[in-house]
Amino acid sequence: MSNVYVNKNKGITVATKSSMSEASEFSGASHLGFEYAGNNAPEANKNELEPNQRFMKSLPDEIQLAVSEWALQLKHVPWKLRRRAIKRFSESFADNFLAIMPELNDEECESLALLGLTCLLEELDTGSPVNNQHQAQCYLESFHDYHKSLGEAFLMAQEKDNSSLH
Repeated sequence: MSNVYVNKNKGITVATKSSMSEASEFSGASHLGFEYAGNNAPEANKNELEPNQRFMKSLPDEIQLAVSEWALQLKHVPWKLRRRAIKRFSESFADNFLAIMPELNDEECESLALLGLTCLLEELDTGSPVNNQHQAQCYLESFHDYHKSLGEAFLMAQEKDNSSLH
């Protein structure tokens, strides 16, 4: 049984339940739950996400470890390649849940993919400004308004620069 709710304006709530045998890949976790308060959470400061805004901390330890390992591998990879790897990771993240909870529908799987993407971006975020289009495009897909605003600001600045050249 699963209940996944995603609303980009209000946040995400994922409550999934499965049997112990189905959840064996997550070290026997029989209940996985994720919550984010969305608009009820305090606003992020200008340089980073507040700890209570991070989805990563709501994941089971084993999944946090996997996300951290991916982030470590991607840390020194150019954003063009990172963007491709992040897409693969987020799809794999959702597929792993689908394997233990086949009753998830397409919308729930997509929501979990976005959750995986957002958690990986949380780990990769250094607080530095966005400096290329690939990073901006990744940030636009995040659940976090903080990431979206950084991506949008970069793309707007690029558009302004391009229009002033003509």
